[in-house]
Amino acid sequence: MRIWQKIYIVTLILFLLMLNAGLFLTAGFFFTYTIEQEKKKAETDCYFLCQNLEHDFSVLKQNGRYQESIAQLLLEGYQAHYRTQGVALSLKETEREEAPYLRCDISGGGKKAEIFVERNLNGPYEAYRIQYRKRLTDFEGVWSMLKKMFGAVSLAASVLLCLMLYALMRRMLRPLGKLNADVAKIADGEYELKTGVKSRAFWQSDEIMELSCSVGKLSETIQKQIGALKEENEKKQRLMDNMAHELKTPLTSIYGYAEYLRYARASEEEKRDGLTYIMEESKRLSKMSETMLSMRLYEKEERPAEAIDLHAATDHLEKILAVPMREKRLTIQREFEMDTAYGEKELFINLFRNLLENAICASHANGVIIFSARMWQKEQTFAVIDFGAGMEEAELERITEAFYRVDKARSRNDGGVGLGLSVADLIVKKMHGRMEFFSSPGKGTKVLLFLQLPDNCVKG
Repeated sequence: MRIWQKIYIVTLILFLLMLNAGLFLTAGFFFTYTIEQEKKKAETDCYFLCQNLEHDFSVLKQNGRYQESIAQLLLEGYQAHYRTQGVALSLKETEREEAPYLRCDISGGGKKAEIFVERNLNGPYEAYRIQYRKRLTDFEGVWSMLKKMFGAVSLAASVLLCLMLYALMRRMLRPLGKLNADVAKIADGEYELKTGVKSRAFWQSDEIMELSCSVGKLSETIQKQIGALKEENEKKQRLMDNMAHELKTPLTSIYGYAEYLRYARASEEEKRDGLTYIMEESKRLSKMSETMLSMRLYEKEERPAEAIDLHAATDHLEKILAVPMREKRLTIQREFEMDTAYGEKELFINLFRNLLENAICASHANGVIIFSARMWQKEQTFAVIDFGAGMEEAELERITEAFYRVDKARSRNDGGVGLGLSVADLIVKKMHGRMEFFSSPGKGTKVLLFLQLPDNCVKG
């Protein structure tokens, strides 16, 4: 059974119970009120009848004509008068009582109602008791008509309520059925499904709209996650393809030179050239494996932040990069507005080593590389600027991909493996920062880094 059907049945039962209980209480109140009014009228009639009889008996007694037979004849006159009103009167003698006696009863209920009143006369006539009996014929008809009317009203209201409540429940909870179908489609893999309530009416609840919006957001989130997974898989596939390509070329060359040196009658100079090439390619493969291993370690290791002397760190970097800088006669121009940086020192050194290596590769001979640093709104801001070859805008989107090279020939000649900026990007993300590239062909490249200041460090 669906939820709208359960709600419909429970609500209908409650409404019908309340409706019929209300009608029953109204009828009971009307019945009680009418009976009380009839009792008061009967008691009043009986009271005045007793007063009249007492007066008549007193007059007869003063005239000396009071006898039981005459009293009975006098009562018959009253009986004839009240008989036209549906009232039966009787007068009987009873034992003298100390106080006036009054009794009023209703019998017969709503089918055949009859009111009965007994009352003793006052004064010296207390030995007489009037019995007043009246059949409530008018009330019986009215009560019968009211019961039929209440029954008809109850039936009509119940039928109307059933139909209106059915239509309203179906209308109000129709979005739940659509949401259920949409969720079932999403479960079957239709993640691009657009769901949600298109328009809002007064009978639609906020909870249903919120649920509909949540399902729509869930579908969008799943789509984004799937898109991200597809993109990540594509990156991994490109990484594997590039890795296979990068490994194939040096391995083929190493195997070819080794086979040539083994079987060919090569001169000493040819052997020396072959061994030199084998050593260079082996060195490049070793560097590639070390770089990829360091990338995996950077993803896992967590190290405490520390204060880093920027000038000492730059001196260290210049020593590491002394050979390629000397070959191109390059200089690093320092523009530091702060003396101390904060972060993991090893990551910091490796990050700027990769950035400076790329700047050296891109720079022309006798050039300058600018290395700047400053604190800006609780962020450590760094820049590495070269004035070399530069890049096209389309190339900037892929520059941090593993094994991607803007100038493949130049990178291989310089011993690069296309992983430097990939490592730099990984380090920046690990340090909770971001990296931006600006470049123009023939004008050079500017790399901006924004690294968050660690919470456990105070700016010096």
